[in-house]
Amino acid sequence: GGFMKKLLMLAMVLVMFAIVGCGGGSSSKNMFTEQGELVRIMDELKNKDGFKGHDLLVFQDISLMHFEQEGVSDSIDIYIVKPGTEDVDNYKYSNGKWEGPNPVQLTGDGRMEDNVTPMSKIDFSKVPDMYKQLEAKAKDVEGGKVSNLLVYILGRDGMYASWGVEGTREKYNADFDLNGNLTGYEKQ
Repeated sequence: GGFMKKLLMLAMVLVMFAIVGCGGGSSSKNMFTEQGELVRIMDELKNKDGFKGHDLLVFQDISLMHFEQEGVSDSIDIYIVKPGTEDVDNYKYSNGKWEGPNPVQLTGDGRMEDNVTPMSKIDFSKVPDMYKQLEAKAKDVEGGKVSNLLVYILGRDGMYASWGVEGTREKYNADFDLNGNLTGYEKQ
């Protein structure tokens, strides 16, 4: 297939979520439910040095994690193509600020254009609405709650959002398009 191998990247993502747990206490707003919060965070990234005026290309996937426990902050893991190059850098958001760029080594012989999504195509303002839809569905599930991990995944037909509802006995997977429309919901 034309996709680059993801093994290397996956290992990094797992490491990140382990580290974030030690974060300082921050009373940041919940980026999943607070209208405009995620948009604000993403705008901060878009306005970094060298990014202003560019439609940033997101390499492969974006992971967004919300933590319920006290003293742990929401976090985001994203890979951005440095404008004008084919270099990919990792940026992490946690404890209320962006960290990066951290250079990423790419493996595989995939083409860059098969592995990127223009950030302008992703409507982050729709995330709280997506959350509400899942919250409503969670009411029908024993012990149901919206998953704390939202992932924008680059699939064969482009990027889509994968989220879910986790219950005591079962879990459901939900797919949304980049405009926040629910396109699939099924028991796992």
